[in-house]
Amino acid sequence: MKVLGVKDSVVESLRTRIIIGELTPGQKLNELVLSSLLGISRPPLREAFRLLENEHLAHSIPRKGTYVSNLSVQDLREVFQARVMIECYAIDLLKAKNIRYLPEMESALESASGLTIPSYENKEEVLRYLETLIAYHKKLIESTGNLWVQRFYNSIHASLTRYEFIYTYLPGRPHKYRKEHREILTLIKGGDYEQAKQLLGLHIDSVVDILERNIGKRSL
Repeated sequence: MKVLGVKDSVVESLRTRIIIGELTPGQKLNELVLSSLLGISRPPLREAFRLLENEHLAHSIPRKGTYVSNLSVQDLREVFQARVMIECYAIDLLKAKNIRYLPEMESALESASGLTIPSYENKEEVLRYLETLIAYHKKLIESTGNLWVQRFYNSIHASLTRYEFIYTYLPGRPHKYRKEHREILTLIKGGDYEQAKQLLGLHIDSVVDILERNIGKRSL
């Protein structure tokens, strides 16, 4: 674990395990097992469960316990609809402020350039690879300077990453996302915000389409 507070370390560890599927949808989060595994007492573990519920990665059932949230086509559609709404609104905010120079997004593109996907057997490495790729989208949100928009986006980020992790493992997925990232940024730099929004929407919808066609074939 990173050098963080106990609660934050536990949340990060459990979040990662849920996203990569080590803790599976519908699985009960056993306090006794996890407290022993993570070397912590139950109070910070329960607090971690509460924070995971806020991220929609877990849900509690009274008198039964806390469980990993399920995945579904409906949930996929809804969380990505929220993503499109927030990210496209972020471009509206950039337009309102006439912001075209986005060095943090440029930096995210550079960090992702030349990346090769690690061995699929190392799921934590694949997650780090994925996080480098999608940092571009977080930088778009941060570039608005609107803390409330950032908070809304952060509230769905873990759920988005969970689906995108599945997407990373799907055969036949397109490899044009970096090219589209560059095109969106170029459109914003040129002041063509509406075209940038349109391309962004198509970019995100293509991920949803592929996940919808495959998610029913997986054991979630």
